[in-house]
Amino acid sequence: MAMSTTRSISRWERFVPRTGPRPQLIAAATIWLAAALMLLVRGVLFVEVPGPQFHPNYWLVPIAIIAGAVGVLKARLILIDYAHTSVERIQNRGHSAFFGFLAPKSWLFITIMMGGGILLRHSFLADVGWGRALLAVLYLAVATALLMAARIFWQAALQPQIDAG
Repeated sequence: MAMSTTRSISRWERFVPRTGPRPQLIAAATIWLAAALMLLVRGVLFVEVPGPQFHPNYWLVPIAIIAGAVGVLKARLILIDYAHTSVERIQNRGHSAFFGFLAPKSWLFITIMMGGGILLRHSFLADVGWGRALLAVLYLAVATALLMAARIFWQAALQPQIDAG
């Protein structure tokens, strides 16, 4: 009697979309890009601080320079390595669950970061000039880092794939 090598699929797995590495890489790149653009817009909006002493024309350049430097540092020290690790993980998984393009811990971290961002936006910092400048630097720095690291996902997603057959 020959043994079957196919495994049974649970009811849950029937409803989970499965894709190859390329759509997962495109999804990861798109999420990182969308998050970066959202933070970029929010950061620029925080520069528009009320009052004559915090006119946007005076603060935009210093905030952009500081945020850019912090963002590049964060990208080089943390996010680019993480993006390379994620790309490798996605490619090694092959054809698998679509939403698994990020590890469960990453989804948890994203949720915590979103919650932190919401809390900061609704904190007293948003009501004072120096707080808005600080939030602008934070948002623009994270946006810069995400944009730099998203490039890793886009490069992996758009490179020609070689058939293994």
